Amino acid sequence: MTDDNKDVVTLWQAQGSGGFHMSTEEIHHRLETMNRKLRRRTLDGYLVCAVLIAFFIGWMFVETNALQTVGSILTIIAAGYLAWQLRQNRFRPVTGDVTLLQHLRGELVRQRDFHGGALFWRRMILLAPGPLVFSAGFAQAHPEVMRIMRFETISFIVIALSAIPLNLWMARRYQRQIDELTRLQEEH
Repeated sequence: MTDDNKDVVTLWQAQGSGGFHMSTEEIHHRLETMNRKLRRRTLDGYLVCAVLIAFFIGWMFVETNALQTVGSILTIIAAGYLAWQLRQNRFRPVTGDVTLLQHLRGELVRQRDFHGGALFWRRMILLAPGPLVFSAGFAQAHPEVMRIMRFETISFIVIALSAIPLNLWMARRYQRQIDELTRLQEEH
């Protein structure tokens, strides 16, 4: 074998497999980043839920008709359910015999399911009707603001519908990260 061929063989053998690799520090960093994002999302979600609940409870004492009352109650129930889901889905610390990689994978699976699984569709089904019923009741009680109520109702529907592809995109993003970790586990 010539010296040129030996150099090529040596270089080829020295190269890594080119596969996906992640150090313990990288796993820690990903877990910490995920923890920070989830904590922020959870706190923001709690704040939104508290404001919704306070507003609709207060509105029931100010001025309501039957539709507004039903819409308020439905929205309060939905906001309470959302707060409960956020609490159930918060980041969990590493416990027991679980490796960091297994823990990261488990967190990614929970987040994927939160954004694209049955939990997401339950949220959508519970959150959508309350504000719509409330808006119908408000328009019935105040026909002079019908045009504004139509705009608000259409805006709510657009925002609710845009939440579907956004959450499904997030679920796909988590799934890609799970697939990366699966490849890592298969390599080792």
